Amino acid sequence: MIMGITACLIIGSMSGCSSKENGNSQSNQKEQTIQTNQTEEEISENEGVKNEEELQPTTVTVDYAEAFQSIQGCAVILNSENNTYTFYNEDKCRTRVSPNSSFKVISALIGIHNQVITSEDSKMEYDGMNYPVDAWNADLRLEDAFRNSCIWYFRKVIDEVGQETIQEELNKLDYGNCDISEWSGSGVNSFPELNGFWIESSLMISPIEQVEVLHKIMEGETIYTESEIEILKSIMLLEASDSKKIYGKTGTGTDGTAWFIGFVEKENTNIYFAIYLDDDSSNEISGIKAQEIAFNILEE
Repeated sequence: MIMGITACLIIGSMSGCSSKENGNSQSNQKEQTIQTNQTEEEISENEGVKNEEELQPTTVTVDYAEAFQSIQGCAVILNSENNTYTFYNEDKCRTRVSPNSSFKVISALIGIHNQVITSEDSKMEYDGMNYPVDAWNADLRLEDAFRNSCIWYFRKVIDEVGQETIQEELNKLDYGNCDISEWSGSGVNSFPELNGFWIESSLMISPIEQVEVLHKIMEGETIYTESEIEILKSIMLLEASDSKKIYGKTGTGTDGTAWFIGFVEKENTNIYFAIYLDDDSSNEISGIKAQEIAFNILEE
């Protein structure tokens, strides 16, 4: 929207021919100066309006029922280039639930930032317990722990960072309800080392909030440095080609719930997404299934 600005020129009365010519010259200079200033103001104002319009998000509703294969759930996708949110079952996308293992994206980043983890090779020692996943029963590097979604590894990271720092950083990220009051978890798993506030417990976040947190991190709008984010990206990377890279993290909950969150990195933009499944009538529900659905959607 272009807003005009009306100029008021005040020209004093002059006596004599030379004085009048001089007065006209001065008034012309004054008029040119005012017009120039107006042009600069209009440009500045118009740029401000344009930038404000560019920041306004737009929403699109789509039907991804075919990609979801009759499974109940939702999807939200944010295109950072045009600030467009695409929703499937928008109400569900705005409902907070437990992040479960999708929270490992955040716990890894916080651990890196606080130097509990220093690289993809940062190792945590196995405690000798017989955990239900064979891959967890060994000393683990960050990359292996992340890819195998090892709960005890990130439980150790969280505990070493400490409750106060975790709370501060979740608040800065606006991570869902930021509630870590059940620090030790709800006891949903039989091993204490496999419980925490992010596993069917006090911390809750909606799919749209997952997308917004990822966007802030990857677009450099948080306290985390580029080098810290690069370590996180290296463990999140799932696929790479000449035209794009896909990053993500799964999460599987109880009673037919699962997550897949992440982003697609292209040359000029990032596309952020969160898929959430919530269907206790299906025996197919898992983070891997959510990932499969996401990949089908992203290929469309």
